[in-house]
Amino acid sequence: MNTPTVHSGPTGVPVQAPADNGAPVQRRVFSAPELAFIVGVPAAWGILLLFHPIGGDSFYENIDGNVTAWITVHLGMGIFVPLFAGVVYLLLRDVESTAATVSRIGLAVFAVLYAAWELVLGVGTGILTDETNALPEAQQAVGADLVESYGENGVIVVLSVVGSLGLAVGMIGAVVALRGAYRLGPVPLVLMLLALPLIAIHEPPFGPVGLALFIVAALLYVRQRASAPARNAPPLDELVPAPPA
Repeated sequence: MNTPTVHSGPTGVPVQAPADNGAPVQRRVFSAPELAFIVGVPAAWGILLLFHPIGGDSFYENIDGNVTAWITVHLGMGIFVPLFAGVVYLLLRDVESTAATVSRIGLAVFAVLYAAWELVLGVGTGILTDETNALPEAQQAVGADLVESYGENGVIVVLSVVGSLGLAVGMIGAVVALRGAYRLGPVPLVLMLLALPLIAIHEPPFGPVGLALFIVAALLYVRQRASAPARNAPPLDELVPAPPA
């Protein structure tokens, strides 16, 4: 007598496949070169900022005797500002939301105008200071006043303000977008917000400390995102029907 075949109901299988040792497989979010870019850019920028001349009560006093360092640091800022914007832009990859769009716009403004401010201010005041030092001593006071007048020019101030606002919008928007897209812990996001004003100030020790906080935040974010599902994804323990045998 033939025994009737009994079809059992669909069985469930985990959405996230286990590794050979039974642990869940973590997604690789960024490649090794991308991780090197994410860490290397703020690290190199922070090292550069350690050589930023400080201590004077005016532009001329800060730059006098440090013309080469002043110009070198600000030329480097013109390179690292857009590179840093690229780092935050990379962290936002695959994130599509209003906050992410606003963040990307802010990063573009920061990359262009903040870099322009650093170049126009830093190189301009450095050259003027160098030329002032070449004047007869009786005329150097007039040259020093010219350096101050140039540094406080309205166009340069506008570049500074709008560029800094671009950084603020870019960073805050990124935090909101990442928080909304992934089930992340608060630590990396808080560290990014703490880094924001320090990076905007950028003079040592504030700039290097802010960039160090950003590196820690970025690494924590990369680690958490590798195992954190998107908010619209099903929970990791949710079972889906397995194909019938």
